Amino acid sequence: MKKLILLLLLIPFFSFSQIIATVDENGKKVVLNSDGTWNYETQVDNKLVEGTGIWSIKYYVDDFGDPTDEGYIAHDYYIKGTFSNSATTNSNLNVYFLISGADDIAVQLYEYAGNSPVKAYSTDEYEILIKDSSGIKHSMSGKMYEGGKRVYFDPSFKKNHISKMHNILLAGGEVSVVITKEEYGLSNYKFKFNADGYKNVFTQLFN
Repeated sequence: MKKLILLLLLIPFFSFSQIIATVDENGKKVVLNSDGTWNYETQVDNKLVEGTGIWSIKYYVDDFGDPTDEGYIAHDYYIKGTFSNSATTNSNLNVYFLISGADDIAVQLYEYAGNSPVKAYSTDEYEILIKDSSGIKHSMSGKMYEGGKRVYFDPSFKKNHISKMHNILLAGGEVSVVITKEEYGLSNYKFKFNADGYKNVFTQLFN
């Protein structure tokens, strides 16, 4: 069993409520709080980021359920919308963004605003129409990979590719989205949200 040895660094602080420690095994630093909790030094405290709008910074967890230092952008509440297909019209839809970088933007779609996530039994292609805060319409592709539950915006295999959706989010304001897929009749997903604050959160997490 590997042992993690924490070497406490005696670094002066204006406040003595936190101590920085180094994990020898991988060189990463953690912050030890006075209440017994801890987090990676590279993690960003959402409370310190001003003007975040609906957006928040979250962190993936490891096999033990402990947060890692790998962050992503999401939000605390579902974005509401509607969906239609051959069986229903304008039924309630829940939408959840997961953004791991400028080239990795995806949403999860929950039909009937409940525990019915849209899934891919094979790799599915989507057509995505976006109206940005200036009223300009953008057309882009979407993809949900086999076995997955996320529609990826503007997917590309190019290194350092910047998604068009990322630039739209950076501009802020109200954004309207229509996602369309052909399967067992036409499936259509519509929702809108305010992108204000995305730029601040993205800068804090990925700068």
